[in-house]
Formats: sequence, C-alpha cells, structure tokens
Amino acid sequence: MRNWPLRVQILLASSAILAALIVATLLYVGYQANRFVGARLTADLQRSQEQIVADQAERFATLGVLAQLMASFPELRALLATDAATIRDFLLDYQKRTGRSELLVVLDPAGRVVARTDAPTPLPIPDVEARWLRPALAGRPAVGFLETDTGAYEAALAPAEAGGTVFGFLMVGARIDDGLARRLRDVSRDEVAILGASGVLGSTIETRRLPWSSKADWDAFAGRRSGVLDVDVSGERFAVAEAAVVPAGAITFLGLQSRDRALAPYRRIQLGLLLLGALGVLAGVAASAVLARSVTAPVGTLVGATTRVAAGDFDVTLPVQRGDELGELARSFNAMTRGLRERADMQKFVSQSTVDMIQATAGRRASAGERRTLTILFSDLRGFTAWAEHRPPEAVVQMLNRCLSVQAERVKKFRGDVDKYVGDCVVALFTGEDMALDAIRCAVEIHRALAAESASVEGGLPRAGIGIATGEVVLGSIGGEARLDYTAIGVPVNLASRLCSLAGVDEVLLAEPTYWLVRDLVAAERLEPARVKGVQDEITVYRMRIGPAGA
Repeated sequence: MRNWPLRVQILLASSAILAALIVATLLYVGYQANRFVGARLTADLQRSQEQIVADQAERFATLGVLAQLMASFPELRALLATDAATIRDFLLDYQKRTGRSELLVVLDPAGRVVARTDAPTPLPIPDVEARWLRPALAGRPAVGFLETDTGAYEAALAPAEAGGTVFGFLMVGARIDDGLARRLRDVSRDEVAILGASGVLGSTIETRRLPWSSKADWDAFAGRRSGVLDVDVSGERFAVAEAAVVPAGAITFLGLQSRDRALAPYRRIQLGLLLLGALGVLAGVAASAVLARSVTAPVGTLVGATTRVAAGDFDVTLPVQRGDELGELARSFNAMTRGLRERADMQKFVSQSTVDMIQATAGRRASAGERRTLTILFSDLRGFTAWAEHRPPEAVVQMLNRCLSVQAERVKKFRGDVDKYVGDCVVALFTGEDMALDAIRCAVEIHRALAAESASVEGGLPRAGIGIATGEVVLGSIGGEARLDYTAIGVPVNLASRLCSLAGVDEVLLAEPTYWLVRDLVAAERLEPARVKGVQDEITVYRMRIGPAGA
C-alpha cells in the first residue's frame, strides 16, 4: 500500500475504517438482539406453559363436575334398563335441548359402552377399567385423554349410583381440535399445536407447515432435550416448548413463538444502521473525492459504464486519455466489453441447452453424453423453396426470420428449447413431466400463429407441417475438438424428422409413444401403419389437424 498514491491511501483507509465500524455495530446489535429475544422468548414460553397447564386443569375439573351432574340424572337408571338405541336418542336429545356439544358416553357397571353420541354403535373405550373405572370407584378424578376413530377428546368419567349401588357410568368429553388450539392461544398469547398418536389434533398454525405430523414425530425430534427448542417451520424460525399438561403422555401441547417475528424490529434497526452507515461511507468517500478528484472522476466513469454493462449494454467504451494504471484499466475494460459483446452475439447462434451445458461444465471437460427421455418437435415450412424462388434474397431472409421467430416464441412459451434451425425447419426439445403435452400445445399455437401471419401478408406465407416423437435420446457434445454441437441424437429424433416430412400443411403427426402420454387430453385420429426411413418396423402414427379457427 506504500507504493500507492496518497490520495488512494486516504480514500481506502477512510472507507475501510467506516466499513469496519458499521460491521462491528451491526454484529453487536445482532448479538444483543438475539440474546435479548432468546431470553424473552424463554420467559414467555414458560409463562404460556403455566397458563396452558392451568387452563387444562380447569377444563378437566369442569368436565368432572359436568360428568357428576349428568350421572345424577334420575332418568339414567331407568334408561339403562332399556336398549342402546333409546339411550343414545336420550343423549342426543339432551345435547339438542341444551345446545351442548360434548361427547356423552353411557357405560354399564362392568365398563361396557352402552351408547355414545359420536357413533351409532357402542364402540368400546380402550383400557377402560384401569384408566377410568378404578379411579372413579376409588373416589379419585377419572379424567384423561381419549382418542377414538371419531376424534380426540378431553374426558371425565363419573359413576351413576343410587343407594350406594353403582348402576353405571357416564363419561363427558370435550373435543380437541383447532377451536381448542385457538382458545389456548388467546389464553397464552402463543401459537399452539396439539399432537396426538393419530396426528395433529389442533393447531393455530397451518398443519401442512408443521414439521411434526404426530406426537411420535415430536418425541423423536425432542429426544431427551427439554426446555425451549428451536425449530424451522416452513422457513420461519420458531421457539417451541412443551406444556406439562396432566395427565401426561397421551397428548402433547406445544407453545410456539416466532423468533423471526420477534427479531423483526431489531432487523429494522440494523437496516437503519446499515443505511446510516452507507450514508456515512458516501460522505467519507465524497470528502476524499474532493481531495482526489483527478482519481475519483475516472473511477466514477468506470462505475457508470460497469452499471450499464451489468444491465446488458455491451456497446459501452471508455475514453483512454491517460498512461497510468487508470488508463490501463480503461483499456482492459474496453477489451472486456468487446469480448462480452462478441460472446452475446455468438450466443444467439446456439440453443439454450448448449448455453446451460457450457455454464455447467465451465472449467472441466464437456460431458461425453447422457441418456435423457425427451419429446422432440420438428416443424418444417411447406413449399418454402418454391415460395422463395421468385422473391429477392432480402425479402426471403426477412420473411423466414419472421416465421422462425414466431415458432421460437411458442417453443419458449411452452418451456421448450430450440435446439437448432435447419434451413426453414425448427428442431425443438421438450423436457419435464408434461413435455409431450407442452410440445403438442406448442405445435397447435405454431399453426395458429403462422396462419395469422400468413393472413397479414399479401400473397400469404408458407405454412408448416409438424412431427412429434418421444423417447430416450443421447444428449451431448457432438463433433471434433475444433467444433462441437450440443444436441440430441437417437431414434426419436429421426422419427420426429420423418413424421415432419409426412405431415401436411396445418397437420401435427404424433408417434405412438407421444400419443399414449396424452391420449386422454387431445383428439387425434389413428392412421394406417407406415414405414419411415431409419426405422425397421412399421410405426403407428396419429394425426391432428389444426383448422383456421383452432384445433
């Protein structure tokens, strides 16, 4: 740096110091923001866990009281002497009269389900004796989670007795769903997800965004870790903690807070500091530029020219008026833009697939070839030679470019790639899941576009015949060391060319493999089997005619 001009040293030193201060400030703000937000999220999630636990305890207590109340109904004993249908009708009528939506289940003294409101048949309750009957008969709260084929519930069971004799049991359950998750969000002010063995039971976040599809997934993710964990939810960072709801084990309640949203205000502060820092750097550079105008002026010209080149303007040239390093830089810049201009001009003469291949293999030898399944489209202008015979060369080239441009635009529209132009013939390649349908749609629009172009020109323009084939080809660099062509070779390429030769004006001929890929989507007539050059067996061909008003 000692050999550099003093003005350059001043400019670089002032810019470096300001940039270092900005970076240090941003890093410090980011560190403090992450530290503060992490502590706040941990505290908030701990508080929300306590609120969720308290809410669920109150909810179980309410269900227990409701179960005891309904178990004391005088009609229940008489109902147990009737059939299951009568009991279920009574329960449903009770729900209708009271406007309640809780799950109601009546069990006999042995714990067998007699009737339930969520199913027409008395589906049994798993592990009913150990989980429900024993605690209820021992006078302990018989509460817990119940997952059935009809849904998941928080439930409470109470014995129905008279004169000290238990003549049955009544279970009351409240559904676990998105409504419960929203209510817990209102209580805790956090996003809530409720996971069970059967899947996501309720969530205030879209289920498809969650990285867990069941409680087992969460257990595998959390492992032996406890406390607040970090998780990516569809590209958004969240802090998540599990609430220790009693009874534990069956259902998992998760509280989530977005770390990205919590950090957003600090990100805005960082952005503001960055902008202020950038203004400071500009001010410092401007002050240095006053002292080093003769240096910064050429640099400014170079920056402007570079911006134009970045925007695609390769006709920029810099005046070379100095013999120092800046003059050498201007000469190098002019050489660079000249090379870019030549490269951009040459790129028009190769296909996009060739450009992609060159970029993919930059710095290493081009691929010797790979097998790919493609759809190949050949489009040839019918009678073009006769049409061009009595017209000036300039008009012929102009009209040919017009026809080829129309076709190339349709190929690009339907995600194809023009592999090459062979005289008045267009060869296009289509890839992807819908390659056959894309090629056919492209062919239809080519016919329509050429018809429209022909109608707008006095005497008309040549129309096209199109052949389409699908199959496995070899895609690679073909040629010698001095001249390569990146293209596709194989039977489907030859077949598409032959079909194009057979196609009449405004016709699309499809090889059978192509037709079978789209047979439910297009209308085409099967032609008599034909023999084509280069294919040993007769081939089945399907024809589509494109009329003036459309397909």
